[in-house]
Amino acid sequence: MDLRKRVGLTQRQVALVLDKKVATISDWERRITKPRLTFSETKKLMEIYQCTLDELIQAYEEQGLQPE
Repeated sequence: MDLRKRVGLTQRQVALVLDKKVATISDWERRITKPRLTFSETKKLMEIYQCTLDELIQAYEEQGLQPE
């Protein structure tokens, strides 16, 4: 959530780019489900969040999430 908010995006905008449901993005941010992303989806997420892979991993780990 912090990365998304840092770049001023809504959950809907992230969902559109990743072709996911808004509820899916919300569930990730609320720690209900873990992201299951392909490599290309991970790359898209890094691009829209304007972050490195290390920053993305750190954001997930800080939330107690481990990508599967």
